[in-house]
Parts: sequence; structure tokens; C-alpha cells
Amino acid sequence: MKRLLPILALLLGVCAFFILPGEGFTRFWKEWLVVSLSMNHADALIVPGGEPLARPQEAARLYKLGVAPKIFVTGTGDAFSIRKVLIGEGVPVSAISVESKARTTHANAVLLKPMLEKAKVHSALIVTSPFHTRRALATFRKVMPEITFGVTDASIGWWGREEGRRDINRFAVIEFLKTAEYLLLYGVSPILKPDSTDTK
Repeated sequence: MKRLLPILALLLGVCAFFILPGEGFTRFWKEWLVVSLSMNHADALIVPGGEPLARPQEAARLYKLGVAPKIFVTGTGDAFSIRKVLIGEGVPVSAISVESKARTTHANAVLLKPMLEKAKVHSALIVTSPFHTRRALATFRKVMPEITFGVTDASIGWWGREEGRRDINRFAVIEFLKTAEYLLLYGVSPILKPDSTDTK
């Protein structure tokens, strides 16, 4: 099955050349990749690395609204810059925990698991980019089925502009490939359970 990934990547690459600028593809991936499962209250917010501004800004906003008393940042490369943004947005240092070794979404979940267990977290809201929401939610649920997870998206302003569409559509193409990879490698199904239906 793993041999299919390079072929799939090539096909997506060819397709991407033609579809990246189109509104039709934007509507398509938003229908298939974006999920939202909000939580009025959770034990923690989780901010995966990979986008260092919109995600922490949205997490800080939710923190200040009282959605959760703790924020866990996870990911190598930008974890500490995300922490800096959170602090700049008014989140106290004592409320932030950082995991800085994970290089993938799966590693985010695996390496955060002992930290969440130690903090007695039973519910958490993931704050991530829109195209990443479905895979992030499915991955964290797979790794930690004992914890109730929600997910909400955070977008940079550029993606909402006409000239930013190619940029975000490119990320969406990559996300389709990663979704297939996670199904093959980790058994993470993008089909969420009926009892946890998400609204777009």
C-alpha cells in the first residue's frame, strides 16, 4: 500500500497545477477537509506547530474567553515562537506548556499524551489551520481515545484574499496526500464517528 503514495503524490501534483487557482477546488477541499467541533469549556487548548501566528492568536482569544485554563503547544521549530505570541497576547506563562520535539501531527499527539495525562486533562480543544482540522482531530482521537477532543480553525488573513487562494489550495492538496498517508501508516481514518458529527 505504501507504494501507492508516490503515485498518488504525482497525480495530485499534476492536478494541482490546474486546480490551485480555482474557487471550485477551494469549495471542494473545504467540504472534505474542514470540520469544526467547538467546546464551550475544555480542560486545555492544544496548538500544533506549523503556523506561528493565527493559531496562537486564536488560542489566546479562546483562553481569555475562559474556554480553557491551560494551553499546550506542540511541535519542533516554532513551538517557542508560538509561546512568545501567546504571551504577547496576554496568556500568562504559567498557563502554557511546551513540547518541542514533534515533527508530525501523529508525533504531536504521541508526545503530548503523557503531558496531558499528568495534567489530568479529560477534554481538549485543538486550534489549527482549516485544512488540517479533520486529520488533527482524527489523529488525536486515535492516539488518545480516553480524552474528549474538539477542534476549531484559525486562518491567516492572506488566505482569505483572492491572491492568497493559490497558497491555501496548495496546502489543501498536500493535506489530501497526508490524509491518505495517515490512513495507511497509522490507521487514522478521516471518517469521523457518527456520534461525534462535526459541523462545517
